Amino acid sequence: MDFSDSLSVIIWVNVRFCLPFTFLLIALCCLVRLDRAPVSYYMNLLLSNLVQLIILIALPRHSDYHWKHLVSVHIYACCALAALCFRMAIALERCFLISFPLPYSVTQTKGLLIVCVFVWMFSLGSGPVFLKFLHGLLFLIFALLPGPVFILSLFWTLKSINTNVSVSSEETDRTMGMLLVLLVNYFVSIFPAVIYYIYLGDFNRYYFKIADIFLTLFLLGPCLDLILFVFMCKGLTDKLLLRLCSCRKETSEGSDLSSSSV
Repeated sequence: MDFSDSLSVIIWVNVRFCLPFTFLLIALCCLVRLDRAPVSYYMNLLLSNLVQLIILIALPRHSDYHWKHLVSVHIYACCALAALCFRMAIALERCFLISFPLPYSVTQTKGLLIVCVFVWMFSLGSGPVFLKFLHGLLFLIFALLPGPVFILSLFWTLKSINTNVSVSSEETDRTMGMLLVLLVNYFVSIFPAVIYYIYLGDFNRYYFKIADIFLTLFLLGPCLDLILFVFMCKGLTDKLLLRLCSCRKETSEGSDLSSSSV
């Protein structure tokens, strides 16, 4: 399978699977009662991913029109930058919830709208700049900045779990799950592609297959964001774990019965 075939498969997965589920989760976020702060950032993350998926569908049709193709690429870059910012916002919000619950609960309702508006304005203004200076120092700094944010948020939350007793264990488990998903998403879909295009961009003749793999992983980023919804709903993770344990128990009991009958 060459690169065009693998790219077609990834686009097919995004269109057939990720796009309808993104619409569904946006509707569920509006209908289901969830925590205000994470769901606000998560809905904006889903909206940015939704625009990316639509642009991904429209790009092949605009390949013969230079200005349409250029506009589509710039919009895609802005939305990708916004998605990365909202992932960092979710990670920091979850970390502050565990580390500083009282001061955070006072200020969270005032800052949600400001943060969302700032992220979109920053992304719309900076997306074309980062796209122009793709191999520049500015792009390197911002592309690698989310890594320490996700790592420090995870470790700081782990450090604060034992000292903070005001947050329930269920909330702590959901927070840790979200932080782990965000960390894995960054280091699987974004970090390898950034490293390649910065350091190995001049060696495409030798690393062409690696570039294909990194681009494929990058396009899977919106699919990984769908997993975050599991940790948004209270009690859903416990129900899934309970169901998994019951399935394992039924499987073990069935194997024991079959072995005893033999």
